[in-house]
Amino acid sequence: MITSLLIILVALLSESHFSDADPLVFKPPDLSRISQELTGSESNWPIVFQAAEYRSGENTFVLDTESRAEVARFLDSWRLMDETRTSYSKLIRNGAGVFAAREVAQSDSLFQAFRGKVDKGDIDGSIRVVSEYRQSVDDMARALEKNRVVDVEARLSEKQGTVEYRRGLIGQWLGAAIGNLFREADGVRTTSESTGKVTFLDGSEVSLANSTTAIIRSSRLDRLTNTSDIEINISQGGLLAKLSSEGIERSNYEISAGSATMLVKSSNFWAEKTDEDRVVMANYSGTTTVTAENEVINLGRNQGTIVVRGRVPLEPVPLLPAPRLQWSATDSVIISDHLTLSWTDIDGAATYEVDISDSPSFDGWVRSIRSETSQGTLTDIPAGVSHIRIRAFDENDLRGSESQTYRILRSTGMLPPYLFLVDGDPAEIYTSDSEITISGITEPGSRLIMNGNPVTVSVSGDFSATLTLSPGQNPLELQTTNPAGYVTRQERSITKISVEKLFDLTWSSFAEDGRVRFAEDILVTGRAYPSLEVVARIGDVVKVVPCGINGNWALNLNPEPDSELTIALRFRHNKEIIGERTYQIE
Repeated sequence: MITSLLIILVALLSESHFSDADPLVFKPPDLSRISQELTGSESNWPIVFQAAEYRSGENTFVLDTESRAEVARFLDSWRLMDETRTSYSKLIRNGAGVFAAREVAQSDSLFQAFRGKVDKGDIDGSIRVVSEYRQSVDDMARALEKNRVVDVEARLSEKQGTVEYRRGLIGQWLGAAIGNLFREADGVRTTSESTGKVTFLDGSEVSLANSTTAIIRSSRLDRLTNTSDIEINISQGGLLAKLSSEGIERSNYEISAGSATMLVKSSNFWAEKTDEDRVVMANYSGTTTVTAENEVINLGRNQGTIVVRGRVPLEPVPLLPAPRLQWSATDSVIISDHLTLSWTDIDGAATYEVDISDSPSFDGWVRSIRSETSQGTLTDIPAGVSHIRIRAFDENDLRGSESQTYRILRSTGMLPPYLFLVDGDPAEIYTSDSEITISGITEPGSRLIMNGNPVTVSVSGDFSATLTLSPGQNPLELQTTNPAGYVTRQERSITKISVEKLFDLTWSSFAEDGRVRFAEDILVTGRAYPSLEVVARIGDVVKVVPCGINGNWALNLNPEPDSELTIALRFRHNKEIIGERTYQIE
């Protein structure tokens, strides 16, 4: 009974702390957080933006009761969309991308229409599209069940620019559309200004770079064993193979180019035919077996090789490490449409390549620049968020590991400056340390004041400062002023965690000095901090429960006599343990 009441209490406290009866007032920098809480995702911020009234004199947004009801109506619909997207993903994993390609295309189109309605803040329109989208996913399921026996394994899942395909070895090259299916002996090619992606039944993907021609020489499925044999020939250009876990375990992917044949068991493998007689290969994970001139070598993680016609493969060489941008944070805000980047020099690098895309997975539009130095300039950067990654090439043109993905936000218009913390923007920050470093980004050229003291802002908008903390709550006040005189203010609380408080526990059985009297069911409760979770271990049994919004937590245990119980509290986001105690069950 006590456990049930605690579960109900935690559930109630986990609900949004906003009262629906009152208007909600917030500042522009809080728009993402408010959107997450009211619409289920930060990406739905236009819904809140359009529903709210902006008061320029106070630089605040206001959601009245009626507007909040509309946003709540959208949230119900968003939950249905989220549930349907889960069903969609399962159908894709089960082969809908091949066996229900038309229905997949229809669903994808409706999802894009939904995102379009959301981006316009159109609540009624987005709700209507959700209903249509759910019906389209149902149609996908029916088509998948009906067409599982077709002899087709691959489809053109993405393209940028003009992509062409050819039926058979002597067919005419025709313009390809997303959803086109490919059989044995079919070809697909890109131009100097286009890219494409081919998806196979097991979820594996092959991305074609610019000026690439690839032939699907073999594509067979053994339905009894559910294993596939796929062979792809690179006539010219390069491709990036990303095999799914199922593709690695249950399929045989063979890529041929020039005189080299590669058996790929990797989730990230690059092969490029640089000229008629030369092929370069880079393996970033898993393994790849390369055969040429009756010689076989194995590429491990972050190894590459070169095959020249008439010669055995070059012995595996380590790939160059990933460059790092010389930023103190992964995010930066800019106001110009161009940006000069500087990154770390990589020993042995002959050239560098920088990609910029609107997608964090770089499967949307992508532009690339090459540089012979550790610096390069991006131009025509669109407004909004863009994603950047960098790689190095050695003198043999072997493609090195990719850097982490960096984000830039290009701001336009005369608005209050952006102000984000690197680790997110919680209203309350918790730490067990006596000092904390506050890092973030704001609009370049802004003046930043932290707790009354000026803080240096870099040319890219990064800032960082260390604060000494007292026990309990410590105020954090931030004010940034951009060159146009617009101001953003934020207030937060930093709590220095008391480890002793964490283990002020209440037991349903007698407990004293690290000993707990045995009972078949033992309830232990405590009060910690919202950002923590509790890990309890008895033998091989581990239980993990999050702390509630007020820090309360409860665990129901079923120990054995003379067993040992360990209770640890740790941060949810990085799993860092900040306190641990061991108790003897006697």
